[in-house]
Amino acid sequence: MSSDRDTCSKCGEKSIVKGDISLRTSKTNELIMVVRQDHGVEKSVPLQTCICSQCGCVDFYVQDPVHLKICSEDRPINPDFKQRPLMESDF
Repeated sequence: MSSDRDTCSKCGEKSIVKGDISLRTSKTNELIMVVRQDHGVEKSVPLQTCICSQCGCVDFYVQDPVHLKICSEDRPINPDFKQRPLMESDF
């Protein structure tokens, strides 16, 4: 996807549909989220879309990817979380 959100990554036209366009599940009407789980910490951000009115291409992106970074202040969602030992296959 191009860095310019107004330009289609497939056809190159400046024809991205404007407005608040998001993905939702059909039954619960909840947003579809990108979820990262690492070291027992879970972070999530909503998945956003760009739709080209010329070719119909749909691109996905997250508005705030920095929010997915895990920092020292984050706590595991399971208080009994134990990180697995390092294995040779991890390297």
